[in-house]
Amino acid sequence: MWESLKEKSKLPALTFILSFAVLFYFYYEVLLNPNDLLFASGGDGLKNYYTYLFQAEHGQSFWEFKGMNYPYFENVVFTDGHPFLSSIIRFLGLSEYGIGILNYLMLLSYPIAAVFLFLIFQHYRIKPAVGIFAAIVIAFLSPQVFRLTGHLSLAYVFVIPAMWYILIKSSNTSRPFLWSIIGFLFVFALMFTHPYLGIIASFLCIFYWILSFISNKGNYKNALGFTFSHVVLPFFLFRWLIFLNDHHYDRMDTPAGFFNYHAGWGSMFIPHHGPTSVVTKAMGMRANNWETWGYIGFATMLFILFILIYTIKQRKELSFKLIMKHELMLFAISAYVVLVFSFCFPFKYDWMHWSTDYIGPLKQFRVLGRFIWVPYYVFTVATVVVMYRIYIRQNKNLIIGAFLMIGIGYNFLEAYGAHRFVSKQLVLQENVFKTKYVDKDTKDVIDYLNTEDYDAFIMMPFTHMSSENMMLLGEEKASYQAFTIGFHTGLPMFNSVSSRMSQLESIKFNNFWGPEYCEKSLLEDVDSTAKIAVIWNDEPLSIDELRMTYTQNVIFENSMYKIAEFNRSSWNTDYYFKEVLKQKKLAIHPTKHNHKATKNGGWCYYESWNHLKGESLKGKGALSNIKEHYHTLIELDADSLQSGDYEVSFWYNYKIDRADIPAFVEVTYKDGSDPLWEDYFDIKQSSHIVGHYMQVKMNFKISENTDHVKLVLSGNNTKEPYIVDELFIRLLDGTNYFDQGKIGGDDYIIFNNDWIKAESFTK
Repeated sequence: MWESLKEKSKLPALTFILSFAVLFYFYYEVLLNPNDLLFASGGDGLKNYYTYLFQAEHGQSFWEFKGMNYPYFENVVFTDGHPFLSSIIRFLGLSEYGIGILNYLMLLSYPIAAVFLFLIFQHYRIKPAVGIFAAIVIAFLSPQVFRLTGHLSLAYVFVIPAMWYILIKSSNTSRPFLWSIIGFLFVFALMFTHPYLGIIASFLCIFYWILSFISNKGNYKNALGFTFSHVVLPFFLFRWLIFLNDHHYDRMDTPAGFFNYHAGWGSMFIPHHGPTSVVTKAMGMRANNWETWGYIGFATMLFILFILIYTIKQRKELSFKLIMKHELMLFAISAYVVLVFSFCFPFKYDWMHWSTDYIGPLKQFRVLGRFIWVPYYVFTVATVVVMYRIYIRQNKNLIIGAFLMIGIGYNFLEAYGAHRFVSKQLVLQENVFKTKYVDKDTKDVIDYLNTEDYDAFIMMPFTHMSSENMMLLGEEKASYQAFTIGFHTGLPMFNSVSSRMSQLESIKFNNFWGPEYCEKSLLEDVDSTAKIAVIWNDEPLSIDELRMTYTQNVIFENSMYKIAEFNRSSWNTDYYFKEVLKQKKLAIHPTKHNHKATKNGGWCYYESWNHLKGESLKGKGALSNIKEHYHTLIELDADSLQSGDYEVSFWYNYKIDRADIPAFVEVTYKDGSDPLWEDYFDIKQSSHIVGHYMQVKMNFKISENTDHVKLVLSGNNTKEPYIVDELFIRLLDGTNYFDQGKIGGDDYIIFNNDWIKAESFTK
C-alpha cells in the first residue's frame, strides 16, 4: 500500500517542486524573508493584514473583533481578516510569525493549484509531461495574482482547481460519504476565509450537479446528496452561525456594485499584461475593470478556434450525444453558466433590474466579475485536454503537438509580465507589525499609550467605513498609523475599515462629527469612565477635526503626532445648544416660507415639495426621481440675488437608495468664462443625519459677474430611485432662521435647516 502511494505521489510531487521553482524565481525575496514584508502598504491590503494579525494576537473569541469600531466592535467575518486562519494561529500561539505564515500560504497556493490541475489532467489521461507543463502555466496565469497586493483572502489560486478535483472524485467514487465530508469541510472552510470563495466554489458545484442529474438520471441520489453536502449545508450552516453570533443590526442588504462590477467578454479575451497586451493596447483595446479580469491567454483562444474548426470538419465522425454527456463537457457547460452570471446577465438590463428585488441573496454579490475565475480554469484546462485528444486522434500529429506545446509556452509568457509586476510590489513595505520596523515617532506614541492605561483611541484624520451608505474617509497615512498603533498597543480604535457595517452604528459615528449644538449620541454607548486618547498627525484636518483639537488639551507631542486625552464634556457640551435656544427667542420676524427669522429683511429660499406625494422628512411630500447622470434641483438667476455669500442645504433619503452620489453647486459667469463647481459634497460623508435623511450643505458666492447658480445632484446613471426634501438657501448676513419638525415621537428645532432634538442634553 505504501509503495503504491509513494509511486502515485511522485508526479504530483514533481509538479509541486517545478512550480515552486517558478514561484521562487519571481518571489525569492519574499520566500526568503516572509515575516519581514507586507504585500500592501495601504488600502484594503494593510487593513486585511491588521484585522488578521490583531485577531491572532489580541482576539478573545472567534466571533468578536475588538480592534476597530469601538465601542461596538465588529463581527470578525465582516473584517476580511481570515477568521479561520487567525483562530488557528491564535490557538497555536504563532502570532509572532503570523505575517510570514499568511504570506507563505498565499504564494504556496500556486504550486498547490498546479498539483490539483495536474491531478485533473491525469484524470483525463493526459501525458504527464504535458499535464505538468500545462498545470504550472495555468496556475501562474491565474487572474487572482493581483489580489496579492490587496484582497489577501481572495488570493488563493488553488481554490477552484481543488473544488473541481473534489467534484471529479465525488463523481467517480465508491465512497460518496467520504467525499461528501471532504467537500463540505472544504467549502465551509472557504466561507470562513472569505465568503466569496465559498460561494464561487458552490456555484461550480451546484451547476455541475444539476447537469449531472439531468444527464445521468440513474445517479440522482448522488447528485442530490452531493448538492446538499457541497452547497446547501455549508451555506446555510455559515449563514445560521452568522445569524446567531452577529449582534450588529441594520446592515445593508444590497451592497454597491452588483450592476457595475460585472465581467464582459473583454475580461476574458483582452490581455492586461504580457506580449499580446502591447498589440491590443496599440489597437486601442483596453481590458475591463481589474476586478473582473479572467484572461484565458491568447493561445487558449487559438485552441478554442482550432477545436471549433476541427469539430465542424469532423462532425460526421463525432458522436455529439456522447460528447454532451461527457464529464468534461458538463464542467464546461457549468462554467459557461457561471460565466453568464459573472456578466450580470440578464439582470444588468434595465428591464430586468426589478427581478433582483425579489431574489434577495443575488444582490449580496458586490463584484460579480470574480465569478469569471471558474470559467478561466475550466476553459483553459478543457482546451488543453481536447487539443491533446485531437493530437492522439490524429495519430500524434507532430504539427498539432507542437502547436499545443508552443501555445502553452506562450501562455506562460503572458503570465510572466503580470508576476514580474506584482513581485516588485510585494517587497516595498516592511512589516510594521514587527517593532523593529516601526518609525521612532510612532514607537514613542505606542510606548506612551502602553504606559498610560488607555481604553481606546481616536485617530485623525478620521476614517470610518463602510456601511456603503454613510462613511467618513480620512487619509491613507492616518489609517496606516492607526493600524500600526492599534496592533502594538492592543487598543481598540473608534476608526474602522470594514464592510457592510451596521447603519445604526455608522450614523452615530458620522453624527459624532456633526454640528457642535447637536448632542453626540455615540457617547451614550461609551463607558463614562473610559480613558480615550485622541491622536492626530501632521496632515491637514477637516473643519470638524480641527474643532476637536481646539476642545482638547495636548498632553503628548513629537515631530509627527499630538495626543490629547479625550474630554467628552468639552466635545459634547450643551453650551452651543443653549446659544441656539437664545437665538430662537430672538426669532420673531416671520418669513413668507413660515420660518421665523432673527432679523427683519434677510433673504432665504425654501422648497419642501409639499405639492408632491411620497415619503418626506417634513410636510406632505418630497421630490423623487430616478438616478440618471445629473439632476438640477434648482437654478437661480444671479440678477435676482444681491451680492454676497450664500449657504444651500437639503436632505437626502438614504433608505430609498444608497447615498453614494455627490451634489455640487455649478456657477456660470456673464463674461463667458468656463462654469465652475464652486462647492462639492459627497453625500455619504454627511455628518448630520436624522431619521432616514442625510443633510447636504454647501456654499456659493454671488458677484457682479455671476450669471446663474445651479444646485446639481449626480445620479451616476444607476436608474435607482432617490428622494430629496427640505431645500433651503440663505444669504449669510447674520440672520438665523427657525422652524420646527417631528420625527417619530421626537420634536426637533430646525435651525438654518439643521435639525436639532428639542430635548437635547436633558439626560
